[in-house]
Amino acid sequence: MLILAEAAGFEAFVGRLHPLLLHFPIALLIFAALLETGRWVIGKREHASISAATCLVFGTLLCVLTVWAGWELAEHESETGQLVEWHRWTAIATLALAVLATLALGLRRWKGPQWTGAHVGLLLLSGVMVAVSGHFGAEMVWGPGWVLEPLRAADPSPQTPSDLPSIDADPPVQEISIGWSDVEPIFANHCEKCHGPKRQKAGLQLVPWSVMFSGEMGDWVVSPGDPSTSLLHTLITLPATHDDVMPPTGKADPLSGAQIKLITDWISAGAPGPQGQTPPQPDADAETSGA
Repeated sequence: MLILAEAAGFEAFVGRLHPLLLHFPIALLIFAALLETGRWVIGKREHASISAATCLVFGTLLCVLTVWAGWELAEHESETGQLVEWHRWTAIATLALAVLATLALGLRRWKGPQWTGAHVGLLLLSGVMVAVSGHFGAEMVWGPGWVLEPLRAADPSPQTPSDLPSIDADPPVQEISIGWSDVEPIFANHCEKCHGPKRQKAGLQLVPWSVMFSGEMGDWVVSPGDPSTSLLHTLITLPATHDDVMPPTGKADPLSGAQIKLITDWISAGAPGPQGQTPPQPDADAETSGA
């Protein structure tokens, strides 16, 4: 048992090296690809660049370590979801292309310039693929669309007079109730990056509403009507310095008191869905038969 525990601890340690290692193959493979492509364009095709070859070899070796560490990290952190799979398999494709480019480099040096095209082509593909894989990894950390978000302009269309509220008109009387539309923006801004459709850290998905209440009822993190027994409520009300507080420190902005109260009131109201529907209830017949 001690040996198994030590092995698991070592694998977890390897996984946590992933953020440190990943920058090296990205930089080395892209630099090697740009250098050899540039030499191809200007006609220097007879001999491979020593600098590019060095970057390719070390980039490939570090790519092996990075993919291994990333795989272990995903396993130990229970990372699942579409975004995780895209990042994982584009990284593996990068490694395969880098290995093939290294083999083509050896054949180019051994057999001659007839392998130049294969070497440069595979190297260029590995440089593109490592950038794609890095993009998916960045979206996992910073959220989808994080790079282009500052470039997205707000809707410039001005409000027409009919859109503006009337000063003389009496405000409509609205029934005060807490629905999914009140809490969905909180989940989208503070939780979806790690627990949304594209990524499920610890295997947990909170968005959309229907998925939150799928599976076995005992696995739900929200107990409709009872915040005190809801794991979600427990985690968001922990002290800010607690290791298990949600959202984690540094991953998203902490929830304000008003946001926590809104989620609490929503749970107390039965955690209604987008159309006001209630979560599925246990089958009474099943409970009777089980008893």
